[in-house]
Amino acid sequence: MSETESVPTTAAAAPLGFLGRVRFRWRAEQEIHELTRDRALEERVRAEAAVRLAPGPWHLGELFRRR
Repeated sequence: MSETESVPTTAAAAPLGFLGRVRFRWRAEQEIHELTRDRALEERVRAEAAVRLAPGPWHLGELFRRR
């Protein structure tokens, strides 16, 4: 008896339909995006967008705000 013969295996999962595959891919892509995104760059882009979209001296602080 080998090492793998004594390990019980679970039944194979039922095949997913088209919608199930799309849902699985969407979740996987979202998880990868969340794990690999550059949060510092995202904050800089948001700060710059805030200043460009609503210019004025009261929005300049957004560029220098610590997060």
